[in-house]
Amino acid sequence: MAFTAFCVLYRQRYLEYAHNRLADAQQADAVVRLAFAELADQWDQALRSPHTNAYAWRLLSRRIRDHAHETADEQGELPGGDSSAGHGDHAFLPDHTDDTRVLLQDLGMPLLEATEMMGHTAPRPR
Repeated sequence: MAFTAFCVLYRQRYLEYAHNRLADAQQADAVVRLAFAELADQWDQALRSPHTNAYAWRLLSRRIRDHAHETADEQGELPGGDSSAGHGDHAFLPDHTDDTRVLLQDLGMPLLEATEMMGHTAPRPR
């Protein structure tokens, strides 16, 4: 039941993020389905991890990255080329920084929601 609730809570945001990264709604849906299927198989391990959201986010990010690389390989693009769906200017950013940029700037997600979804600790007010 907890897994179903997790999927209901995050599916739409995961789809938005994957669509932004892959620039194709069908590919985004397929990648999110694969990530959730993998998460379902590893749900007990995810629950035992320090942060379930971070565990799930890593699965999603890896699926998106793998799909982008496979697509680039199929299209004959160079490994250093822009395979990040039009976001080549940000390809030099560490994954978590670029993820945050996409969620906050491209998708307009509030900071607390984005950090919670990725499984990061939100900054505390001083």
